[in-house]
Amino acid sequence: MSGWTPGPWMPHATGLARSGKPEHEIHWSEDGECIAEIVHGKPEAHLIAAAPDLYKALQSMLTFYGMDREKGEVSDVIHAEAEKALAKARGEGDES
Repeated sequence: MSGWTPGPWMPHATGLARSGKPEHEIHWSEDGECIAEIVHGKPEAHLIAAAPDLYKALQSMLTFYGMDREKGEVSDVIHAEAEKALAKARGEGDES
């Protein structure tokens, strides 16, 4: 990645908007730096927080498909990265 704050990013609930929707901020977990303020809705917050992981998983897939197809043992690792990133985007296993 280049030009943006590296992951991991984490969603943090901050309260409720006037609409009643939960508000979240996205923080860089290493030092708590705020990446995005006032994200309306938990699903949106999780998707934004998963951005670095999604980027890494997709980058790995592109690398894999550029490799010799006979070296397919890497595919399990790439599949696991993609599954982890998608689970994070869905907010699975998160307590916030």
